[in-house]
Amino acid sequence: RYRGRRSGMTQARATGPGPRTGALQVPARGGRISKTVRGGTIVLALAIVAAGCGSTASGSAGPAAASARPSVPVDALGSGGPAVPGGSPDGTPPPWPGTTVLAVIALGAADGEIQKAGNDLQAAAAAQDLRAMWGAADGLATLTEGLLKNVDRLDLLPATQPVAALYRKALPEIDAGARQLRDAITAGDSNGIVAGSQAIAAGLVDYGPIRAMIAPLVEQAILQQHLLVK
Repeated sequence: RYRGRRSGMTQARATGPGPRTGALQVPARGGRISKTVRGGTIVLALAIVAAGCGSTASGSAGPAAASARPSVPVDALGSGGPAVPGGSPDGTPPPWPGTTVLAVIALGAADGEIQKAGNDLQAAAAAQDLRAMWGAADGLATLTEGLLKNVDRLDLLPATQPVAALYRKALPEIDAGARQLRDAITAGDSNGIVAGSQAIAAGLVDYGPIRAMIAPLVEQAILQQHLLVK
């Protein structure tokens, strides 16, 4: 589950004229590293992340998302139609592997968390709040790390294999970018902050089409879950 973390860090700003600076202290990691991060760097990071968040928000309605829907029989998704091999004569869809059911439900539940994390990061950058940016990036990295283990379980079912391929591209990009951004803020590395933001934005763009695909799969996974417990 996504949690934007603050981890007891402190932030200081320049008291005199000139660009805003951030001095970070991270007691949880046992070290204190203070560097200067110019406000322009954070503004650039904001623009980059905002571009990625915009693509993610519009992904569910865009043509790329629509064309990325998995090409599977309607009845395989439990939407009615003639029975398929492995299904029952009354049109009940064939059973899914239990691990795939759980993976789809977990990934579907995380969709809103990913969007919230992106929004939190965008808001923190807009406020030039390095502590909040660090917390959002750390929470996003924790979230994506936990989700990656579910992707392999999607390969067990043809209906979920297309979305698995998209997850394999998007989640590692978001994860790597979040870690780079978090560590760059700790180190006061301006270039790393920009690079991490770029990686997150690229991952969010690649994640956009997933949003249109995962919702109907979650509906079927819930139906499958009910069938499993009968």
